[in-house]
Amino acid sequence: MPPPELRSGSAASALQREQELCATEAASASARARAEKWRVRLLQGALLSAFLIAWWLLSGTVIDRLFFSDPISVIRALFRIIVNGLLWWHLEQTLIEMTLGYVLGIGVGIAAGFVVSILPWGEPIARPLMLAAYATPKIALAPLIIIWLGIGLPPKIFLAASLVLFVVYFNTLSGIAAVSPGMLATARVMSASGIALFAKITLPSAAPYIFVAARITLPAALIGAIIGEFMSSNRGIGYLIAAASSRYDTAEVFAGIFSLLVFVLLLNGALSMVERHALRWRPSTPAMVT
Repeated sequence: MPPPELRSGSAASALQREQELCATEAASASARARAEKWRVRLLQGALLSAFLIAWWLLSGTVIDRLFFSDPISVIRALFRIIVNGLLWWHLEQTLIEMTLGYVLGIGVGIAAGFVVSILPWGEPIARPLMLAAYATPKIALAPLIIIWLGIGLPPKIFLAASLVLFVVYFNTLSGIAAVSPGMLATARVMSASGIALFAKITLPSAAPYIFVAARITLPAALIGAIIGEFMSSNRGIGYLIAAASSRYDTAEVFAGIFSLLVFVLLLNGALSMVERHALRWRPSTPAMVT
């Protein structure tokens, strides 16, 4: 039997080799994830480039330029409204409407979800009412909303919030339902208070569901604000697009749409950063390209 010194030295050497293998495997996995991410980015760029080239080649030949314009004209129109400040003036208004509606919808949706989950029989009683309200087409109600709330900011905020609230509400309920009953029972046995259960178990467990809803509804809030601007407005990206459409200026219409696309992508990226920071306690998962 080897002496204790030799056995301890062998164990330390084996532990060191195991740590080196783990580090090598982690580095290899990280390299594969980065390579996969760049591969997806390149394919996305190639697909976008192919679409733009096809659009440019077909415009004026197969498709009517009056109705579809072309990428070069759209870039020129976008550059023009950026330089003369028209884009920023309209975008500021749309941003205010969307942000207020988005925050209001998320806040009310989360609060309603937690309140309904706490009340006895709250969720079964509220379900048909919430489903009916969710199924009601908001575009059909837009004229009535403008009659009720006027032509200023309130109807745009309301429309944006209405497209956010219900998705957040249902996702919040799903997150609460996914909380482990065993974990709650264990915490109660350890004399955890109701506030502690909510802050330490329920809210963190529901947070991934809430963030998914927040990312899904980000474009929806913008759509609600744009719908309100289409119906009645004298400022905003929706008004800019509607005014350009009335002049048959399709290049400016596409420029306004493209600015909204870039705007939503930037907001989605910012929200993803907030989500990664807020949910940094979760175990790491394979990288996803978003």
